Amino acid sequence: MRWLPARLGLLARVTFIYAFGAMLLSSTVALATFGLAQRNLVSAFEEAAQEQTFRNARILLDTLPSEEQLAEFAQSVQDLDATGDQEIELINPSRAALDALFTPNEAQVLFIRGDGEEYSYDIESRALPADLRSMVVSAGNGEMRFSQPTGEVVYGIGLALPSHNVSYYEVAPMGDLATTLGSLRVILIGVSITASFAGALLGYYSARKALSPVAEIAAAAEAIAEGDFEARLSPSADPDLGRLSSSFNEMVDALRIRIERDERFTSDVSHELRSPLMTLSASIAVLEGRRDELPEPAQQAVTLLGQDVQRFQGLVEDLLEISRLDVGAATLDLTPLVLSQFLSAVVGNSRTPEVPVAIDPRFPDLIIAADKRRLAQVFSNLLENARKYAAGATQIGYRVVGRKVQITVEDAGPGVPPEDRLRVFDRFTRSKRDAGRRDLAMGVGLGLSLVSEHIRLHGGQVWISDRVDGRQGARFVIEIPIGDMSNFDEEMAT
Repeated sequence: MRWLPARLGLLARVTFIYAFGAMLLSSTVALATFGLAQRNLVSAFEEAAQEQTFRNARILLDTLPSEEQLAEFAQSVQDLDATGDQEIELINPSRAALDALFTPNEAQVLFIRGDGEEYSYDIESRALPADLRSMVVSAGNGEMRFSQPTGEVVYGIGLALPSHNVSYYEVAPMGDLATTLGSLRVILIGVSITASFAGALLGYYSARKALSPVAEIAAAAEAIAEGDFEARLSPSADPDLGRLSSSFNEMVDALRIRIERDERFTSDVSHELRSPLMTLSASIAVLEGRRDELPEPAQQAVTLLGQDVQRFQGLVEDLLEISRLDVGAATLDLTPLVLSQFLSAVVGNSRTPEVPVAIDPRFPDLIIAADKRRLAQVFSNLLENARKYAAGATQIGYRVVGRKVQITVEDAGPGVPPEDRLRVFDRFTRSKRDAGRRDLAMGVGLGLSLVSEHIRLHGGQVWISDRVDGRQGARFVIEIPIGDMSNFDEEMAT
């Protein structure tokens, strides 16, 4: 199925293959049936026409007048002309022979005597193809299909009757046969189309039945991806599916145990580190208070130690926050926020307060429902990330898209390579471009991970793109729902 477009789902591809197979099979059978039927009907028609022609030829031989009879008829005509009697009608014996012929298939008959005299009611010799007449003259018989001036296809047969010096022709119309074949063609096309639809329905039903276990696995996997490790596959009596179900459930159990162990380890380590950090912070505060009494090298050591402890303390706080997110203990405290004022306050409290705030001119006083603390941490992390890796943000702004708002943070740094734009949101991960830079070694790769987790809690998403103005730099986009303001009407009114 590689030749099918990849954007088609498996169910659609299986249905298409069944429909295509049914169409191919039914079309092949229809073509073979039509070809065989056409050959048999045409052959039967021609055989019947030939038998009728030979039978009429025998009748004609029995009824054609002899030379003496023709001479007597000619003499009678002369005598009648001499007497002038117009009431007497003489019957031409050749015409009588023509009347004795039997044509149930409505064939046109014609015979030509040796003197060139033609006898027929509805056809002349000039209507016959020259090739057919040549075959009769040279071989004594001939047959061929040809079209009359009216466009109708006919089947012509010619016989030479040397005993009476006569050439006999029958021209049988093939209109009824063409009508029959046309009806058969329409029926076979209809059957082919019906078979294709039936094949598509069968393929759809079969694929649905066959893929139902896959759908169940997909639903369970989605639930697990969202953090529901209680999702399991139902046991199946099918030996193959039963083995798959048990293996999947065992994998989920193992994954749940490992994640719980990792979460517990992170949480325990973070809590255990808080006590010595508090002691270190208090000790450094004492040293800072008596900084002037210390020698110069000790003062530098205290400064470096204070910076590292502060960094270490931030790391522990981030780990504690992540552990709360992992165990599902994190909840949103939604409050109404005037977004433009909120962003201005976040920028003003950051290390880069000069960053301009661009607001959507259509909604300058846009109010959203969000967790103020978590959203402030999100944009503080993004502004700090831009300060560390891109010499500071160049702009922060928002625009409304439907019932959602997109908040962007742009910088003029080296940008984020496309291959890193997803992985930088993983924990303890930095862009490969910055991994080897000593001046950026202070980052541990938790800031963007927390950004992603907080935005996920808000029901939104975050991604990285190039700047829309084409200049160098990265553009971080946060998209979250505006939220329902009806719950805050009273609070906003006060």
